[in-house]
This record gives sequence, structure tokens and C-alpha cells, in this order.
Amino acid sequence: MSRWRHSAAVLITTCLLSAAAQAAAPVTVEAPAFSTFNAEYLIYRAGKNHGKARRYLHDKGQHYEMGYSSDISWLVFSDKRSELSEFKVEQGQIRPVHYLMKRSGTGSNRHYEWRLDWQQQQVLTGKRATLKQIPWQDNWLDPLSYHQQLVTDLKAGKTEFSYQVLNRDGNSRTYHYRVELEEPLALPYGNLRAIRIARVEENSDKQVLAWVAPELDYMLVRLWRGEDNVEQFDVQLHKLEWLQRLAPERLTETE
Repeated sequence: MSRWRHSAAVLITTCLLSAAAQAAAPVTVEAPAFSTFNAEYLIYRAGKNHGKARRYLHDKGQHYEMGYSSDISWLVFSDKRSELSEFKVEQGQIRPVHYLMKRSGTGSNRHYEWRLDWQQQQVLTGKRATLKQIPWQDNWLDPLSYHQQLVTDLKAGKTEFSYQVLNRDGNSRTYHYRVELEEPLALPYGNLRAIRIARVEENSDKQVLAWVAPELDYMLVRLWRGEDNVEQFDVQLHKLEWLQRLAPERLTETE
């Protein structure tokens, strides 16, 4: 009994010392990669408001969740859609793991979905997660997550960008962008200075322009799409709610 008491005392002392050491040791907490937010936009065509859109970026702990939804009506045309991207950030590179897009309104409804298994290097498409036979690439992004990779690259001082994006069907496509200029914008949100970025496509009749505001952590504040230089829609920032905003010194440390 005496020997058991001695052993128990030693064990308890060891556990207490170990717990004290762990409590005293500094805890390393990985800094967030992005500011998180909820944003609302107004959708214009020929200067008239035809709908609303919402973008958000939430930190889920083990991954980020980014979403976009819009509701547009114009004459007899209606379009409702939502997109969802779940991705991780590893060494400054975004790794998408799940993409989902739904569309309803005039015409046929649509459902597109895929998942990336980075360990098995597989692309799984559709509701049933069917294996897609496609050569694996380590730099794939999705139609939403590449926006945040663009933020990272802008902070690093880049002015031209190329991204390998898996589209809604899980097919790889190269997106090219370049910075054109910085200019003032008058938006429903207020007056901002923004960087204008153009999508570069050869032999295409479609045009895409995006504006991001450095003072809002390179938030997308305007998106313009056209075809044959005729406006299709113009999305402009209306409201913005920060959920967790990176400190100003962090916003500029890579610039």
C-alpha cells in the first residue's frame, strides 16, 4: 500500500507539472488569411436597378466558405442563382474542396457541383460525386475562390494574373486578368478609389471589368459585363458588414 501511494503521488505530480508546462507554453494561433464579411450589391442595366446580389466570406475554422447569390428581373426575364465555394489556404495558395451552383428562373433550372480530393488527386462531379477523368493540376481554383487568390496576388504587387479554374462542369479553363488603372468610383456604398481589372480574352465578344478597393482590403466593389461592348449588367456595392477585418498593418505588409 505504501509503495502504491508513492507511485500515485509521483504520477499526480508528473501530470501537474506537465499541465503547468503546457499552460505556460505559448499557443501558436494561425493568423487568418482574409478579412471576412457580408456584402450587398445592386444590379443595374442601362442605369436602372433590376435586382440585388449578395457576397460573403466566412471563416469556418478548418476552411473558408464563400458565397454569391443574385435575384434579377427584367421585363419577362427572371434569374435566381446561388454559388458556394469551400476552400482552404495552404502557404498562400487557395485549395478549393467543394463548389456548388444552382440556378432557377426563366428557362431550365440548373445544378452544378464538384469536389476535389487533394490527397487522392481526384475530381468528383455531380450530386452522386462521380469520378471525372481529367489530368490533375495542383493549381486549380473554382469560379468563386479565384477572387480571393486575386486578392492575395494584388497584395503581393502583381499586375497580371493567370488562373486555372474548374468551371461548373468540372472542366479546366485558363482565366487571364490584368490591372488597367486606379480611378475614383461613385457607388451606392459611397465614393471610393478602386483598381480596375480587365479580363483578357482573345477572339471573344464578351467583356468583363472588375473594380476592387484597396481601402476595403481589396473588396470587389463593382463588376461590369458586356457583349460586343453592349452592357449586360453592372453590379455595384451597396452595403458592407465586416465580420473580422485584418489589421491595417497586415493589409500592407506584403505590398
